Amino acid sequence: MFVGTYEHRIDTKGRLVLPSRFRQDLGECVVVSMGMGSYVSLHAPLEWEHLLGKLQNISSSSGSRARDFCRVLLATANEVPFDAAGRILLPPLLREKAALDQDVVVVGQRNHVEIWDQKLWATYQAAVFLDFSNIVQEIDGL
Repeated sequence: MFVGTYEHRIDTKGRLVLPSRFRQDLGECVVVSMGMGSYVSLHAPLEWEHLLGKLQNISSSSGSRARDFCRVLLATANEVPFDAAGRILLPPLLREKAALDQDVVVVGQRNHVEIWDQKLWATYQAAVFLDFSNIVQEIDGL
């Protein structure tokens, strides 16, 4: 399970060291793709296969916007191995689309990991914290 927030830096070659506890759960490689927002998503290969099963149901039973979503998500996905130093190479297109420069935040999200630009993460987090009590009230079962 991926939880917690860690500040890291992307080097000049586009490589990122992930927290060691995340690397252990991800295995030897990770599937890197566009996130469902302004971030990059990382999935362990088995979790990615699970997501692909869900996407199959969405794309075959939904409209053109769902197909567009699936097309972009799959087109931006790459299976990336860890190097000997525990780094992954983030593809340039994904770094550009998620506005990832050097300073990033690695965020655990239960079954996957998100890579956010540090400033975008701070803005997002501040907005959510301002409305947190309202959000909690809207969630059933807590």
